[in-house]
Amino acid sequence: MKKSLVSGLIALVFLSIFVKPASAEWDYATLEVVSNALDTFWGSFFKRMKIRYRYPVVYPHQRVVRTPCGPAELAHYCAQDNTIHLNIPRMTRLANSQGDAAAYYGLAHEYGHSVQNQLGLFNQNIPLVRLELQADCLAGVFFAATDRVGVLEPGDLEEGMITAKMMGDYDYHDVQHHGTPKQRMNAFMKGFKNPRNCF
Repeated sequence: MKKSLVSGLIALVFLSIFVKPASAEWDYATLEVVSNALDTFWGSFFKRMKIRYRYPVVYPHQRVVRTPCGPAELAHYCAQDNTIHLNIPRMTRLANSQGDAAAYYGLAHEYGHSVQNQLGLFNQNIPLVRLELQADCLAGVFFAATDRVGVLEPGDLEEGMITAKMMGDYDYHDVQHHGTPKQRMNAFMKGFKNPRNCF
C-alpha cells in the first residue's frame, strides 16, 4: 500500500495521543482519536474500491452489556447494526497490563469485522475461525499504515503481537473457536507485512 494523503491524516490524528505523557489509560479522548484514525484509513480503502464506507458506530461502556449480537465483555462487533461495543474499564486494564498498543489492537480487530461485513463476507458461510484470523490480519494492516508514518513507538508492534497471541484458544471443537495463539499472532503479522495476505 503506497503512502498517500490518508497516511498524513492518520499521523495528524494520532499525534494528539503520542505527545502525551506515557499513559495506558483507555479514556474517551483516546477512543475518539483511535476510532477517527481507523475511520480515515478504512474510508480511504473503500473509496479506492469505489464502495461507500459505512462507518461503524463505536459505543463505550463501563460494564458488560448485551447487544443484539450477544454480550460485549471486552471489545465486540455487532454486524446487525454495524456497531462496536467497548468495555472501557477492561480495555484500560488490558492497556495497563500489556501496553497501550494492546487496546489499539483490540479496536482495530473489531474494525476488521466491520470491513468484512461491508465486503459481504459474513454472507458467504465462511467458518468463524477464518473470519477471526482475517480480522487479526486487517488489524495488522492498520498497524503497518501507522508505522509507515512514524506513529508506532518502539515496542508497539510487539504489544500488538502479544495481545493477538493472548486472544487465541485451543477449543477446536467449539463453534466459537477463534484460532490458536500462534495462528492469531501469525495472522496479525501477515497483515502487517502485506495487506494482500488478508485476502
